[in-house]
Amino acid sequence: MEAKENQQFIPCLPESAPFTPEQRAYLNGFLAGLFPRTSAPAGMPVQAAPPERLLPLSVLFGSQTGNAEKLAKRIAKEAGKRGFAATVYELNKYPPTQLASDERVLIVTSTFGDGEPPDNARTFWTSLDSTTPKPLRTRFSVCALGDSNYPKFCGFGKDLDSKLELLGAQRAHPRADCDLDFEEPFTKWLNEALSKLGNANLAPAQLAQSRNDIEPDATSPKYSRANPFPATLVANRKLNGPGSEKDTRHFEIALGDSELSYEAGDAMGVFARNCPQLVGEVLATLRFSGDEPVPGRDGLEVQLGEALLRHYEITKIPPALLKWLAERSGDQLLKKLTAPDVNGELSRYLRGREIIDLLLAHLEVKFSPTEFVALLKKLQPRLYSISSSPKTSPNHVHLTVNVVRYDSLARSRKGVCSTFLAERAEAIGPLPIFVQTNQNFRPPRDNHAPMIMVGPGTGIAPFRAFLHERQAVGATGKNWLFFGDQRAATDFLYHEELGTMRSDGVLSRLDLAFSRDQAEKVYVQHRMRENADELFLWLESGAYFYVCGDATRMAKDVDTALHEVVQRAASVPFEKAAEYVTNLRKQNRYLRDVY
Repeated sequence: MEAKENQQFIPCLPESAPFTPEQRAYLNGFLAGLFPRTSAPAGMPVQAAPPERLLPLSVLFGSQTGNAEKLAKRIAKEAGKRGFAATVYELNKYPPTQLASDERVLIVTSTFGDGEPPDNARTFWTSLDSTTPKPLRTRFSVCALGDSNYPKFCGFGKDLDSKLELLGAQRAHPRADCDLDFEEPFTKWLNEALSKLGNANLAPAQLAQSRNDIEPDATSPKYSRANPFPATLVANRKLNGPGSEKDTRHFEIALGDSELSYEAGDAMGVFARNCPQLVGEVLATLRFSGDEPVPGRDGLEVQLGEALLRHYEITKIPPALLKWLAERSGDQLLKKLTAPDVNGELSRYLRGREIIDLLLAHLEVKFSPTEFVALLKKLQPRLYSISSSPKTSPNHVHLTVNVVRYDSLARSRKGVCSTFLAERAEAIGPLPIFVQTNQNFRPPRDNHAPMIMVGPGTGIAPFRAFLHERQAVGATGKNWLFFGDQRAATDFLYHEELGTMRSDGVLSRLDLAFSRDQAEKVYVQHRMRENADELFLWLESGAYFYVCGDATRMAKDVDTALHEVVQRAASVPFEKAAEYVTNLRKQNRYLRDVY
């Protein structure tokens, strides 16, 4: 057939084709390009439109207790709803060289100790400079988790954010610094960060839908930080002997019908109340009655006295209050301490000083009740390592707590939660608690594996739980504990219990370091060095090495001693010893729970 000039040829179906008139009209129209593929009449199969291209997204986490890991999984789940193909990586298992090819990266990480990376991010951090191609084209955003009670709040998250920018990566969305109550800021950060990295292939209606509030964590237990269980404190026993300079307590908390479960290595969160005497002093200094209505921690109206007792932190000086007083008092020292370039001088000023000291020093500055509470931080729960095993104590949780009392600037000071537990909790009634899981700090799964534990002072808490656990399950792996405190006669915590475990063979070795029983102070790290050869043999036979206690000094000293032990016992240079310790971390055989 010859088509006439300028006449369009339109294909059509032969009349004999077995279709209904409606289907025939559609198909003829489709062949002529008149109808889209998706407008076929009912009963007519059509070819699906090509799928939208999913945008690759790497989600990295650095986690010490498991919070950042859980949040990373939530990021991936939410990203999947918004047109991303998300892959979750532990930071140590993510090669820095991959940053050169990854276009989109979201990072959620905690800070460990004194502004350090968590253990499962150390290798990544140390290799970031040397192995990362520059400049990077990666678009990224960081969510930093921290505890503002520590000087270097969110320190590692801040350092990582700055380092990636220095290497040439583009910050797609500003970093979020989250305190212990992280749910709201995390959700806001994730919502906005995903929008900035968003999938341009999504239709406007889909984008609008995806920007709705992110779903809360559906896996949360019935009782949690947001909904603590009203437990009962059933035991409060002092562990130190007469004459001790310390007050270390053994507490037992009944879980009742809460259905709360825990594992050896987990922590217990406790919501405390502030000292009523201190509340009274603050109110008197500000010349408030305590009956004034103010917003509580959840935004609902409460009386000021109740707010200061249960809702807000009234000991540690918050930056907002310091800045307010600097501006309104004209105090030159405060102005200097709140300047952007202030350094160690601020830490020295704040040490041993509390809100009441600041208020008494500036009685001329006036607040309204609402202004005052707006400058305070919310009272956060305190976390304590659990010192019992559910295998032997399923319905009770044991805590080993040092009660903090000291004098500073001619005033007596008290730890908020430790003195609440020791002095007032039993009389008040229900104790609000929750379990903080710590998946990264568990006894060895292999019951035959040896275990080395370094836990001076209250650092013994999780190791008491570990020993009870291993005894209950009949583990055959050897157990070695390094414990220390001030004096053997008064500060040998759980000495009878440990002695029985030693006699029964549950505790294979017990090395003690009491610092004040001799002229020269002796600490657990000294005992490690003295037993370097034996300790290294245990490591070579597959032992797990655990540390619990003070992050600022003890944990650092123990880490240094561990490197020296390997260097001396293996007769290798320091670089090889450092590589050996790094490999222990990679194998999850060097685990720390420090604070």
